[in-house]
Amino acid sequence: MYKQYYQSLHRIAQKMLCHDEANDIVQDVFMDYFQKTKNGSEIAFPKSYLYRSTLNKCVDEQRKKKKFAGNHIPEKIHNSLHDYEKKETKNCIARCLEAMDTKTRELIVLYSEGLSYREISDVTGITFTSIGKTLSRALKKLEKELIIKGYELL
Repeated sequence: MYKQYYQSLHRIAQKMLCHDEANDIVQDVFMDYFQKTKNGSEIAFPKSYLYRSTLNKCVDEQRKKKKFAGNHIPEKIHNSLHDYEKKETKNCIARCLEAMDTKTRELIVLYSEGLSYREISDVTGITFTSIGKTLSRALKKLEKELIIKGYELL
């Protein structure tokens, strides 16, 4: 059952951090989850728990980096795409996401992973009725950041 979540959680962690850190984060999330369930804790909404835990661990890791690295934020995307344009687009989007506040970034990442508004609401704690408008504002912020960074949307 949880195998289906692994790839999605890994993509989320990759969007928030780099590839190597994403592996560790997702492994920690599953270890924590199984430890809790082994100890008898019942988790009512496992999917929401896994997504929220992944986001929380990513934020913790980012805070740790900032604490030790000062203002320097390392390159987030390490991939071997042969198509330069796709690579440049991903890098630009990553830089723009990096410049946004954590809540906005989380919302956009969850949406990009195909979660429904209900699932996004469960994970983020934003009321279901507010998700559409909040997401719209977040995507507008991303669009403005992209334009500021010199990337024109088609």
